[in-house]
Amino acid sequence: MHSRLSAPLRRGAPLRRAQRRLAATSAVGPGRDGSSEGKAANGGYGLSSFLAVGTSGVLAGLAIGDTDGRYRRLQFPQGQLRACCDSPVSDAQRALPNELAAVVGAGHVKKNHTQKGSRIGQGTSLAHVSPGTLAEAVKVLEMCTKADVAIVPQGANTSLTGGSVPRNEQCDRPTIIVNLRRLSKILPIGDDGKQVLCFSGAGIFDLKDKMEKEYERDSHSVLGSIFLNPTVGAGVVYGSGGTQIRKGPVWTERALFLKVKDDGSVELVNTLGLRDGGDPIGFLDARAQLKTEDVDPKSTGSCSWPDYGGVVRAFNESTVSRFNADTTGLECCRSEGKVLILATMHDTYPIPKKSQLVWVACKDFADAHALKREVALKGADCMSKTCEYMNSEVYNGVDRAGRILVKMIELVGMQRLEPLWNLKLSIEMIPLPFTNIICDKFLYWFNNIIPHPLPQELRDFGRDYGHHVLMELGEYSDGEVDRLRGALDKFVAGKPPGDVKYQVLEGKAANRANLWRFVVAPAFRTYCVGVGLPGLSIDYAMPKNFKEYPTLPEKEFPIKSRWVYSHFGCNVYHEDLVFAEEVDVDAARYPMKHAIEDLGGKLPAEHGHGTEYKAPKEMQDRWKKTDPLNAMNPGVGGTSSYKKYSDQPCHCGQ
Repeated sequence: MHSRLSAPLRRGAPLRRAQRRLAATSAVGPGRDGSSEGKAANGGYGLSSFLAVGTSGVLAGLAIGDTDGRYRRLQFPQGQLRACCDSPVSDAQRALPNELAAVVGAGHVKKNHTQKGSRIGQGTSLAHVSPGTLAEAVKVLEMCTKADVAIVPQGANTSLTGGSVPRNEQCDRPTIIVNLRRLSKILPIGDDGKQVLCFSGAGIFDLKDKMEKEYERDSHSVLGSIFLNPTVGAGVVYGSGGTQIRKGPVWTERALFLKVKDDGSVELVNTLGLRDGGDPIGFLDARAQLKTEDVDPKSTGSCSWPDYGGVVRAFNESTVSRFNADTTGLECCRSEGKVLILATMHDTYPIPKKSQLVWVACKDFADAHALKREVALKGADCMSKTCEYMNSEVYNGVDRAGRILVKMIELVGMQRLEPLWNLKLSIEMIPLPFTNIICDKFLYWFNNIIPHPLPQELRDFGRDYGHHVLMELGEYSDGEVDRLRGALDKFVAGKPPGDVKYQVLEGKAANRANLWRFVVAPAFRTYCVGVGLPGLSIDYAMPKNFKEYPTLPEKEFPIKSRWVYSHFGCNVYHEDLVFAEEVDVDAARYPMKHAIEDLGGKLPAEHGHGTEYKAPKEMQDRWKKTDPLNAMNPGVGGTSSYKKYSDQPCHCGQ
């Protein structure tokens, strides 16, 4: 799960209390003769009325200011450290934005650009630059390193842990955001499309759509956030997992990326295995398609995690399926911005001949785990495509704060949702009272006027059952769906009547059920803002043989609601915690994480360390070796934000 510090509010309705105070102060009672007491004889208003109105305005302003201040303090308790002194800007750095514009075009450089993270983080970059070709990307990085700026690679800015936006108060150098969204080329290889080369900025929804329509193949990565079209490159740098348990985390041994060496030069690393004539940049920039003969047959690097299905089916092992601090493979994998990825190659997968979506409702969590083991992960030739879990708190929370999101996705489509999401983030950055919560307030207020999207059978499940598993059964081998349905029927028959029920979904009902699961993360923020309670989001992987909810320090930090949802087949969890109003989220964050680690869990599992998690020493050492100057995404994973990982800013003490 992603470590997402959500949008919490400490008190339920301070705004309503302010409004009541305003109304009480503004009321002027009638005089004994029935006339308005403060009204002057000439039809104007006397001093008392004037003072009442003036006092009301002052009190209202104070109430609104106080309320907005409390909301903002509760909403974004980021705990950032300030640099010891202001960062100077050199002449070379001051000239850099215009020089970058000369390379990529003035329309693709935004100067002094402020951005907000998807969940946490906000900062202003010296420039936000978007190269349109691989050659431009190389030139941009060379210019940035020469000017001695901090460089933050960025895709769709959907990171949930703060790692894709500037961190001005922590860094000792101006920051350049290198946004790779324009590098969106998708090049299936050969006529069968069993492998595909993607430029770093290609969207995972665009990739999925292209491979399905043109090649009848399934792409390598399907995430809950796919409706925001995150980039392929971001999946590699985080090792994103996703919903499909046969595929594993995003991982490849075939990549083209840039790294900054200790002398400040930029090195191009190429393991793609293409017959590119020694010029992979020019070769790929010029190509609109790739043929089978463009691939060197001697290149044997894997384009996916080997036998991930076997990994998750070993569910009696005490190891985790996947986690962000795994250092296996190339240094670009799980690099979290310490390199600049240009292109990667990935396996694609057959689309099952037919599929069924099944919603299974269970009375207790033990039955849900047994269902996973006895049905979803039954065997290599009898294994579901997906196996997603959510508890009743998730169901009820989406019902109260996520219906409107399901409807929006249905109305505008996944491809058009990203601009609306970016607009929401822009509104939240406006320095006016309540702008940081107003969008979620409106979403919460209007949610219940949206008709319930789920069929009555699923609404009954939500009311009567505490645990829900959403499984997609796929016909990858002949008779596989029938075998899975047979295993499911046998499982249900072996339980007391009513303990486990299921519903097969088709068409619109199936699509809405999937969206119900996918909108949980944004719905959680909307819920916290709507009810005025603080919240914290964490993502973790539990050992594959762990079959309980982790015990959390609820005595010290009272929890009102635990939203638990999971890539269940992998035993990877996203947990959103709604705290009692008096809880300090900053104080609660690390005790919650340590409680999970004490049980053998690994945090984070798939959303990256960002600014929220301290990476283990092995991972930090790997990043330092890859990026010895700390030029790339400084401060990620608890590392120093300063040049060469110093303990003080490079311009102090000189």
